[in-house]
Amino acid sequence: MSDTLYVDGRVRPRAVHTGLQDPDGSGVPRQRHDVGVPGKFVHRTAIEDVLITSCDRLDDSHFSLTARWPHDHRYFTPHHGHHSIVLAGETIRQAALLLSHTELGVPVGHHFVLTDLAYTTHPDHLTVDGRPRELLIEASLADTRMRAGKLVGCRVDMAFRAAGRTVATGHTQYSVTTPAVYRRIRGERLAARRTNGPLPPPVPHQLTGSLEDGDVLLSPTDRSDRWILRIAPGHAALVNPANDHVPGMVLLDAAQQAARALTAPSSFVPYAFSTEFHRYAEHGAPCVIAARRVPSAVPGTADVEVVSYQQDEPVSTSLFTAPERRR
Repeated sequence: MSDTLYVDGRVRPRAVHTGLQDPDGSGVPRQRHDVGVPGKFVHRTAIEDVLITSCDRLDDSHFSLTARWPHDHRYFTPHHGHHSIVLAGETIRQAALLLSHTELGVPVGHHFVLTDLAYTTHPDHLTVDGRPRELLIEASLADTRMRAGKLVGCRVDMAFRAAGRTVATGHTQYSVTTPAVYRRIRGERLAARRTNGPLPPPVPHQLTGSLEDGDVLLSPTDRSDRWILRIAPGHAALVNPANDHVPGMVLLDAAQQAARALTAPSSFVPYAFSTEFHRYAEHGAPCVIAARRVPSAVPGTADVEVVSYQQDEPVSTSLFTAPERRR
């Protein structure tokens, strides 16, 4: 599994506020109307988890979207007065899914396999002021691959803007598979589901930037730089019970928590993030999250690399870059 993100801001968006609907329930998007974005098009079941609010086509490969970042979401909580960097990644994910379903003809029920994900935010423009943050998103398609008139892969470049300022840039790359192909890929693992057995203890939530222990994705080991992935049953913001594997967004947030735990008690507030998915994280097998400091190529910054493993094989690799803490 893998995913990548990059943005260059070449497109000037129009101010639009359109929605999308699926009137006959077929899973194939129909004419846009002035309604909200249905959760099925961004793969979210709870309304409060839908971040994209509208989408408008500019031409065959450029689009203008709007999004709203909540200031009081039950899970995507601010950290040190800034919106969570994972919120930017989730917004990119939702925007790419929405474009795929509504503009590129991918039916709901098809599967998306991420290759890598990367984005850079501007911390000065990510502060939380007690109100939701309204965003304009410029999106452009690249490396679009079709087979028999159907989308099989794509890269989407994005730029987020608020009040005329660039908030973040990024891109994602992914492939699309039909349910039949996905069944062949997954085989017997298609029936795997997360069990709700006893959870291992969490690390203190203060170390991960979480509001409470129930939001912590890390369980301690005998090493201060390694943890075991734990997923509480109430993690509806990240986990769909129907998933046959651990979602990539869970691994992304676990990586962010690991970076914070590794650098505690210092304040580690990353502004740039990249990740590469190597394979699926399976249910039923321990997933080890390992973090380490690595040399940074940018003066005045600090880098933390986080790798998740199952059965000693890497599942994902993430890199976080934060301003270097001044003593």
